[in-house]
Amino acid sequence: MRAATEGTVTNLHSQWLTGRIRHRRMAPGSHAFSYGTGMLALDLDEWTCISRVSRLFSVGRFNWLSLNRDDYLDPSVPDLKNAVKQRVARATGWRPDGPVELITHPRYLGYVFNPVSFYFCYAHGASPQQGHCPRVILAQVTNTPWQQRHVYCLECPPVAVTSSGWRTQRFGFTKRFHVSPFNPMQQHYQWLFSFRGNELRIHINVLEAARKIFDATLVVQRTPLTRTVFHKNLRQFPLESLKVVAGIYWQALRLKLKGVRFHSHPDKLAPDADEFRLGSDDEGVPVSSPHPKTQPNGRVTSWRI
Repeated sequence: MRAATEGTVTNLHSQWLTGRIRHRRMAPGSHAFSYGTGMLALDLDEWTCISRVSRLFSVGRFNWLSLNRDDYLDPSVPDLKNAVKQRVARATGWRPDGPVELITHPRYLGYVFNPVSFYFCYAHGASPQQGHCPRVILAQVTNTPWQQRHVYCLECPPVAVTSSGWRTQRFGFTKRFHVSPFNPMQQHYQWLFSFRGNELRIHINVLEAARKIFDATLVVQRTPLTRTVFHKNLRQFPLESLKVVAGIYWQALRLKLKGVRFHSHPDKLAPDADEFRLGSDDEGVPVSSPHPKTQPNGRVTSWRI
């Protein structure tokens, strides 16, 4: 137990992430935006005690910030860390034996929308705080307004440290889940995760017919999660989840006004359409494909949840 008495928390492994996210669309139409963001990097061993960092943070009940088990992977499994371990073991044959860290937005005033939450699963002895690479990454993707969920399981190969100190994991795989009505299903992903000390970078390329049409980049720095840090970031990002959703619809309106084509949800297409229900029956489907410029490339498994 890492919590002290009298409502204080000491030596938390969980951290706060502060940085920027950028989206760029190259085609069809040109569109870009960026904004500052704050996120929680939660050590899942601290799920039950993390709220002691502030009276404004709760687990399982309404507050300014809160965590709710139903928002995350396999809510029928009461313990989230165990749910992650089970999912990883089914996909890879390895049951995580080190820290499991959740990168996510908590609920703000009872509301949350995470386009993607990441579960970093580390081997025994590895440390997120020291910039080590996870052995497996689960990416829980949620779409709006449908609120459907999908998981990609990314197995990280051994990686060398660059001269500048970065450790980068690369993945290439076929898209299996409808996310944005402005993007068709026949697309390919390139995902890169880079780790260095307290720095984390996540970069996603979206390719169509071997041409990059979109990318997204998250650049954040880790900060120890203390009461002072928590309250400082709450003042800086008081309604982050609401800002995310408002931003999604505002940018969607801008794209619509620019004449970008709207693509129907695959479930609404004719049964003989190539994209009909693509990925809806995934239950551990391998979707990896070679990364065109960089090796090694991690293995990816697709799951509909």
